[in-house]
Amino acid sequence: MKKYQIWLIVGNTREHCTVFAENFHTSTNSSTSTGYYAFYCDNQLVACYPIERTVIYSIENAEE
Repeated sequence: MKKYQIWLIVGNTREHCTVFAENFHTSTNSSTSTGYYAFYCDNQLVACYPIERTVIYSIENAEE
């Protein structure tokens, strides 16, 4: 399990979120930033954020 620290760009502000997941995948449209990050735990989707408005600034191993 990993702990992902992310910033979401919302208008002129930046919101902090923490996501606990085993892994994440990206999906883009023709290698542009119009895709999304999809976070998974036990092959279940736990969170999804648009790439163009998301910054993953820290990935740590979560204590179990």
